[in-house]
Amino acid sequence: MESDLTEKELRLATFMSEISEYCYSAGWMQNLEYALWNAVINGERKYGQSYITEDDISTLIKLSTDANAWIVYDDDKEETALSLKEWIEKFKKDVGQNKGIIKG
Repeated sequence: MESDLTEKELRLATFMSEISEYCYSAGWMQNLEYALWNAVINGERKYGQSYITEDDISTLIKLSTDANAWIVYDDDKEETALSLKEWIEKFKKDVGQNKGIIKG
């Protein structure tokens, strides 16, 4: 839930949501966190009706580094911060089980 996020985590969550809005007109597209992290790893990519740009990626890296976190969406808790270490482990595990999760 946004109210549980630190100021730095909230900035990251807000920016991630902005990308979802301009690419899909949705506040938080399903599996957004996976598509964005895939872009962080692999570079600019198409997402919905637009692109996750190099500028977006640079901002995501800066915000996530500042917060030492990545934001995931939980059906019960909504926007939730995971440490980067926890997120990287979760990303690898989840993508290993379902490669389609990064499509967007």
